[in-house]
Amino acid sequence: MMKINQIAMALAALSVSTLAAAGVTPAQIETARGAGTLDQAWISGATAPTKSIYEGWVKGCQAGTGSIFTSQAASNTSLTPGSLGNFVAYACTRGTRISVLYQTLDGGSLNAFTPFTKGTKLARVAYLGNASCTKMATGYADATNTANNADVYKGCAQTGAAVVVDASGVQTAASNSANAAAIAANPLAPQQTVGGFSDVEPALFSTTIGGGNVSSFGNVSNAFIGQAFGVAVSTPLYRKLQEVQGISESGTAFSAALAPSLTKGQVASILAEGAAVQTAESWLPIIGEDNGEKVIIQRRVDTSGTQASSNAFFLGNPCLGSGQLLPANTTTGNYQVVLNSGSSNVKTNITTASNAAAGSRYAIGVLSLENDPTVENAANSGYRFIKIDGVHPEAGDSSNARLAAASGLYPFHMEMKAFVANTAPAGFQRNIVGTIVNALKNPTAAACATLPRGLTLNPDGGNTTCEAGVVKAKFTNFGNNCAPAVLYE
Repeated sequence: MMKINQIAMALAALSVSTLAAAGVTPAQIETARGAGTLDQAWISGATAPTKSIYEGWVKGCQAGTGSIFTSQAASNTSLTPGSLGNFVAYACTRGTRISVLYQTLDGGSLNAFTPFTKGTKLARVAYLGNASCTKMATGYADATNTANNADVYKGCAQTGAAVVVDASGVQTAASNSANAAAIAANPLAPQQTVGGFSDVEPALFSTTIGGGNVSSFGNVSNAFIGQAFGVAVSTPLYRKLQEVQGISESGTAFSAALAPSLTKGQVASILAEGAAVQTAESWLPIIGEDNGEKVIIQRRVDTSGTQASSNAFFLGNPCLGSGQLLPANTTTGNYQVVLNSGSSNVKTNITTASNAAAGSRYAIGVLSLENDPTVENAANSGYRFIKIDGVHPEAGDSSNARLAAASGLYPFHMEMKAFVANTAPAGFQRNIVGTIVNALKNPTAAACATLPRGLTLNPDGGNTTCEAGVVKAKFTNFGNNCAPAVLYE
C-alpha cells in the first residue's frame, strides 16, 4: 500500500509540474480578469528589436508559463518573435498575477510616439481572455535560452486594421476613425498604448509625421541598448555581386568572410531618390552591366526606425541638413520601390525575389541583425547580409552578429530609445517599458552570451558583467545617432 501511495504521490507531483510548465491560456487570462489579478499593457513601435523586447519581457516571467499570441494565420509556419506579424501579444505569470503585454509593430518606431503626437489609432490583437486562436502543436523553442520557450497561438482575432497614411505619412481620418471604433468595441483589453520602443530618437523623424520634440507628451530615455543593422540582398544578387568581385563560393554556402561588399556611397547610390542606379534604371553602376534585372528596393515606411536608421547612416538624413539625400520613394521604369510596414514584410518580399524568374531577382533592403536567415522559415529566409566598406556585420561572430559592432569595426549601429507617455496609468502599465529596458541592459554574467542577436549594451548603461568590445560596445554616441561615436572609458 505504501508503494502505491508513493507512486500516486509521484504521479500527482508530475501532473502539477506538467501543469505549471504550460503556457498561460486564454481561459486563465479571463479567470484572472474576473478575480482582479490580471495586469495588461499595450506598447508599440520598433519592429527591429522585437525578439529582444520579448526576451526582456520574459525575464520577469515564471519559467514555463509563457505564451505568444498573434493574428498571423496558422498556415504561416514561423514561431519566432520578430517573424509573427505586426500584431502580437505575450502572456505569462509574473509573481502571483497573470500578465499580458500587447504589442503593435505596424508602421515601426515612430508609432511609439504618434498615438500621442498625432492621435494615431493603432490596431492590436483582440482581448485574449476570450480569444479563439489556434494553439500550434509546436511552440517557440529557443535553443540558446530555454527560458524564452512559449506556447504559440495563431489566427487570433485582430481589433482594427493596419494604419493607412496619406501622402504626408499621417494616418488618414478614415483609418483613424475605424481603428478608434474597433478598439472601443473591444473594451476588456487596453484602450491606449503606454509608449514603447524606437530604434532611434524621435528627432530623426519629421515633425510633420509626429517626430521631433515629443517631451510634452512623455519621457524619452536612452534604452542603453544598441542595435546593429545590415544591408540585406536577395541570394541571386548576392551571388552576382560575388561574381563581379571575383569571389567564388559554393552554391549553398554563405560565409561572412566571402560575402560581397559595397561601399557606403554605393549603397546610397541605390537607396537615394534620383541617385545613380535609379537614373540608369539598371544595376549598371554597381555590377558593370545591364542584365535586364529590375532594381527592387524593399524599404520600410517613413515611420520605421529601420528606415530612419538607413536614412541617417547612408543618406545623412536629417543629420546633414541641406546636404542630406532623400530616400527613394518613386517607382520609375525598372527601378521599383516597395514600402513595407514591418521587417517581416521586407524578409518575405526579398525571399520572393530570390525565388522569382529572371528579371525580378535582385532585391535589396535594410534589416536589423536581430534577423537571421539561417533560422527563418522558407517564406522569410531568402536574404543574406553583405559587407559595408569591406566589413561584414557578422565578422567573427556569425551566431550573435554583434562583435564587429561592439568593437567599433562595423559602423551601422544605432542606439535605441524608450518612451513612456505621461498618460500611462501608474503601476504595471507605467513601469513595464522600464522593466524591459532594465532586464535587457543588466543581464547576469552567465546571460551575457545569450543577449539577443545583433544587440549590444551601451557602455554608459552601468552594466559591469558583460565584456566590452564583445557584448558591451566600446563606443557610444550617448543617444544622439547623428553624432559620431566616441570611445567610452
